[in-house]
Amino acid sequence: MQAFITRGCFTNHGGKIIEGDDSWLVDGKAAHLEGMSHYCPKCNVVSKAIATQRGFIQVKGRNLIVAGDPATCGAKYMKISDLAVRTGGSGSGASSGQASNVQNIIEQLNFDERVQLIDRDDNEPLANIPYHLKDSTGSVVASGTTDENGYTKRFHTTKAEDIHIFIGEPE
Repeated sequence: MQAFITRGCFTNHGGKIIEGDDSWLVDGKAAHLEGMSHYCPKCNVVSKAIATQRGFIQVKGRNLIVAGDPATCGAKYMKISDLAVRTGGSGSGASSGQASNVQNIIEQLNFDERVQLIDRDDNEPLANIPYHLKDSTGSVVASGTTDENGYTKRFHTTKAEDIHIFIGEPE
């Protein structure tokens, strides 16, 4: 299994990954994609990521970088987490139903969020307040009570869109 490389990971040459795509998050950190760059302190160059396996998962047409993938300077990417991994191996592959399920999960992960509600007057979080969130069609996408820090529950949408925030229970 190979862990996905994210912003904050390192290379074996001492390079730190600061570039990532925020549309694919692993434990809240942006994924590093093929062609993205980092500065290599050992080689004194800006180096680009090379994906060793293509087409497993792509973000905006670019392959995800995993632990062990090389950079153009020869450095290898090192993991900082095993939260999300790619497994290799032979087999018959995923059925169309399995592939469809994976695509559904990927789409949900691309658009998940939570919102912190803040009082305009004193800039304090609105803790333990009922709320509901509606999408552009007026459908409720989330409702509940904010936590002690004023945050809503994490919610998912299938596309990027404006979300309208309402204090109180849905009508």
